[in-house]
Amino acid sequence: MSNTYRVIVTREDDAWLAEVPDLPGTHTFARNLPSLDANVREAIALTEDLSEGAEDSLTIAYDYRTGDPTLDQAAAQLRADREEADRLASQVAARTDEMARDLVQNRRMSVRDAAALLAVSPQRISQIAPKAKRGGSGETTAEAA
Repeated sequence: MSNTYRVIVTREDDAWLAEVPDLPGTHTFARNLPSLDANVREAIALTEDLSEGAEDSLTIAYDYRTGDPTLDQAAAQLRADREEADRLASQVAARTDEMARDLVQNRRMSVRDAAALLAVSPQRISQIAPKAKRGGSGETTAEAA
């Protein structure tokens, strides 16, 4: 699913209320935010007549309105910062994997040296770039991680 559903969430007494503005009449409530998320996904799936199990694949952009605009803005910024940190962490992990393979497999660096150079554990290097070892007849085979 590539459609992102915008959901406005407001706090009223001891409950969270959710409305999907682009789907008139689609709204729900719950006592806590994790339950609200499940209810919102179910309400969207029912309104859109989606196939069973489609709820987990929905992309939802929550607009939280707690009644304190300062809190809402600070929490939104923190969520955005966390998304950016997750994106960067994923990029760093991919680059680390690529470089670890190059260091161990192409540049013949030891697992320990590659680990020190990339600031990760030797175990991590062994997982992503297993050392090649010589077989009995001189051929090179990949060592299991």
